[in-house]
Amino acid sequence: MLTSQVATEKRPLRDSGYVEFNADREPEAARRLHELLGPSGQSGHWRIRYDNYQQLLQMLNAVDRSLTDSQKEAVEYRLSYNEEGAADPSRDEGWVQVSRLLAKFGPHRVVDYIANRRFSSYMQPIVQLSGAPIGYELLLRPLPELPPFRPSELFAAARDAGLHSFLDREARSSAIRVASRQLPAGVKKFINFLPSSIYRPEECLQQTFERIIMSGMDPADFVFEVVETERLDDVKHLNKVFSVYRNMGIRLAMDDLGDQYATMDVMEQLRPDYVKLDRKWVAGCDQDADKQRRIEDVLERASRFHGVVLAEGVEREEEWRFLRKAGVPLMQGYLFGRPAPVPMPVRFGEHAATV
Repeated sequence: MLTSQVATEKRPLRDSGYVEFNADREPEAARRLHELLGPSGQSGHWRIRYDNYQQLLQMLNAVDRSLTDSQKEAVEYRLSYNEEGAADPSRDEGWVQVSRLLAKFGPHRVVDYIANRRFSSYMQPIVQLSGAPIGYELLLRPLPELPPFRPSELFAAARDAGLHSFLDREARSSAIRVASRQLPAGVKKFINFLPSSIYRPEECLQQTFERIIMSGMDPADFVFEVVETERLDDVKHLNKVFSVYRNMGIRLAMDDLGDQYATMDVMEQLRPDYVKLDRKWVAGCDQDADKQRRIEDVLERASRFHGVVLAEGVEREEEWRFLRKAGVPLMQGYLFGRPAPVPMPVRFGEHAATV
């Protein structure tokens, strides 16, 4: 059977459906899969239903431990589902090498990072004009015992395997767990999310909302940010996601406004509660007239729908002074504090403190 390298492999894997394995070209791999998965319906071929993404991750982890690297190159997999989660061969996503799904990232497989939650969340303060903190952004970081990695690279590897929806959800869950332990009521908790990973907003976000409620926190204290790593041209889908979050009482933010994909037009259509200015507009803004005009434009446009502007990446006192004079109400950056596993005191401003 020939592997089909199709573009659809980058679509997020769904929460329920059927996963199939084909090992007809590798007898030893077929034997190992037989020991792991039980008898196959036909020689060298298995079709197994999974009812949630944790089941799928556990199965993939077990397959990873059972097969050698060369066997993962020979064995193929595919997934199939319809809107109800049942098998739908007419919409299968093509046969792909298992090695593509079980790609390595650093010392572990991507699926292992997700299934075993080999990451935590650090907090970086968000401050008012005076320097007094009003909240924290929760950022994905590796566990202390693991080698360092860039979260964006882990998400890129997960996206290549179609696992980014699962990683995004576990990252949100990690942020909620840390917030529940470290941050009191009334403090804003900013959490990132990938729009493309939320293929059915009502269901994909329900678990996130339930975790917030079960932790005893107020959804109104949360601000969910659109991560700026993918195109934002599907405004209809984004509006659905925003609508579900807002119905839950959660605030929304557009992250990294002015960077690769976010545009002023999208901002005005989505009308986020918070508008984040990217570091590219903040760095050296005290000396750059073009950046100053851009910042003023964002402030004016956001004011039309009462959006709160937040400048991120503030590193110099001169930038802080210009942004303060311009009327940017919230700021974030190394000038006030780096991401840390516990809320650290803000180290700059008239009222440097912790929440």
